[in-house]
Amino acid sequence: MTVHWWRTEKLVDDLIADRVTELQTMWYAIAGGALYTQAVYYAMWFGGYRTWMLLYELAVVMTIAVIGVRECFKANGASAGRDFLKRLCCISVPVGIKIAIVSLLAYQVLYYGFPRVVTHEVVRDPASVYPLAVFALNVTIAVLYYWRIYVHLTQVSLGSVLTRA
Repeated sequence: MTVHWWRTEKLVDDLIADRVTELQTMWYAIAGGALYTQAVYYAMWFGGYRTWMLLYELAVVMTIAVIGVRECFKANGASAGRDFLKRLCCISVPVGIKIAIVSLLAYQVLYYGFPRVVTHEVVRDPASVYPLAVFALNVTIAVLYYWRIYVHLTQVSLGSVLTRA
């Protein structure tokens, strides 16, 4: 068996057929930790702003994470489901890689494109609008991340039920 870094559909098939080993799960957990670390340091590289907006963003993204994990748990069959952490850990890797690439591109476009589009002719204070754009992008990425995991967990859960029947 192989670890599917990109092909989420193949991973879903392997999870349905219970072909993901504990060793593979460990590699998914390592990759998930690396993705998390990359995201934190990437954010620090471009510098964070210590303002009330950052605290508000933290609260919103944390709320999205809590709701996202709860919905993923439900998608996995809730208390009647099985292997929730294994499935969540594994699916979060190919989804996380794709989200990391999309967010990297989106942040680059925002970082370099914002000053060219949002000028003093467009708004009075472009510097005050930039944190709002970053906030919107961060919230969007968090929602996309949990939504995609939810979709794949639903497929695994339904596929597992059909396989057992």
